[in-house]
Amino acid sequence: MLDTEGVIRGIFSEAATGDLDGVMSWWAPAGILEDITIARAFRGHGEIRPYLEMYFKALPGISFEPIRLVVDGPTAVVEWAQSAVVEAPLDGTPGVGAELFLRAVDIFHIARGLVQHESSWYGDGWLRQRLGGGGAPPPPPLPLTPPLAGKGARFR
Repeated sequence: MLDTEGVIRGIFSEAATGDLDGVMSWWAPAGILEDITIARAFRGHGEIRPYLEMYFKALPGISFEPIRLVVDGPTAVVEWAQSAVVEAPLDGTPGVGAELFLRAVDIFHIARGLVQHESSWYGDGWLRQRLGGGGAPPPPPLPLTPPLAGKGARFR
């Protein structure tokens, strides 16, 4: 059975390819994925899979390359950031064709070699407006501070 870091590296490798079956193989059957950005929680494979299918279809160009990984026992915090073009509606927004700079922090709880829980934040407080969801015009995306160092990581 893999340790927490092994599970995280495995699920992120599968996500980079968009292999939904591969990603789901890392999830506990009763796992919970909380997408804080869209204020929704998905429970079990029956809810997580369609959510991830929508996400991967909307953002197929994302490689989910971690730029920071912190592991403490069964808990992992992963930060990633990447530009992407929206290719299908993301949670019902009309932003197809929009280019986004997504910055994300995912907090995972791993047990028995599977993801039991994930809390995910991505984008920024202006994501709905960036996707054409109305409201005031957004400010420019906040750049990474400090910028990425060699090999796409912030700190080595």
